[in-house]
Amino acid sequence: MTTNIAPLEDRLAMAQTVTNQPDGPGKRIGKRGELTMIGNVLPGGAELFRKRLPQFQAEAAYWEDRVGTVQDFRILLFDNDSRFLLSLVYDGDFKPYLIDIVSQAAPWLDSIASGVLEGYPGMDSPDIGEWVISLLHPADFFYVGTPDATVRDVKKMQKLSKAVSDLLDAAG
Repeated sequence: MTTNIAPLEDRLAMAQTVTNQPDGPGKRIGKRGELTMIGNVLPGGAELFRKRLPQFQAEAAYWEDRVGTVQDFRILLFDNDSRFLLSLVYDGDFKPYLIDIVSQAAPWLDSIASGVLEGYPGMDSPDIGEWVISLLHPADFFYVGTPDATVRDVKKMQKLSKAVSDLLDAAG
């Protein structure tokens, strides 16, 4: 099996411009920023997290829709459930994103993190920003498929696509 690979110049012409977030840690490509946190799990926290997990997953769309800028969000426990990795891609700048999550999803995030993540001060604590920043590890490599399409843009395109499909179905 032979694979045709484009010449190096053609591959490099597709390169994305990766910058640092202008107002905080993390990388940025177009309208998308990344955030990765690594920290410790409290003793018994992994069991509590997994017990609550079905509810977290069931409510994710509601809470993340309120925030309105999250492209993807994941949490994993590792090192025999002693550490966690939280990683997400979001639209916009770092500080407005933090304000959005505190103002729009605090109850949900408190239920995820309370009793699970070491040092978690609670979303209503004045120390929440400092806690988040202390655990951040900007990505060394970051790529996004559509760097200039926000969550709002994607939802608008989905509605438009459905409307056109419905119109074509009705006309057919």
